Amino acid sequence: MAAFLKALLRLESLVAALAYVVVAGLLLGEIVAREAFSTTIWGSQKMAVFAAIFAGFLGLCLATAANAHLRPQFADSWWPARWSAPLGRIGDLISAALFIGLGVVGLDYVSQTFHYNDVAAVLYWPLWPFQSVIVYAFFSSALRHLVFAARPDLKPAPEIAKG
Repeated sequence: MAAFLKALLRLESLVAALAYVVVAGLLLGEIVAREAFSTTIWGSQKMAVFAAIFAGFLGLCLATAANAHLRPQFADSWWPARWSAPLGRIGDLISAALFIGLGVVGLDYVSQTFHYNDVAAVLYWPLWPFQSVIVYAFFSSALRHLVFAARPDLKPAPEIAKG
């Protein structure tokens, strides 16, 4: 399971990084085209927005994998230290349930977009392939939380905010 999670993290990291490269390339290309050639790259801004959304949702997966979500820490000392492991597992199960719920809602949203043949303005491309990252991100995060609940040894230690 650890090897699977590591491979999944590498794949998601690679795709997210490539998405940001696409964003940077499109926006830089747009600037060069506009300033040097007095023209524009048709649809580049819209494509850059889609790539940024893609990278952002994959960022959710990366944050889950690193156990790096923002969370309130004020209540961490309310319970005895011996309760931290069971409470952590319960928290992972609750998080998994929330992500599964969000994934189901996202799946309904994307299926409606597919059913109604919604297309992106300017580009006239179908929207559902770009929106599918929403469903993927929620279900991928749910899977990780389920694994963390079953195998807490695979969950990275959270970084403590110092301030």
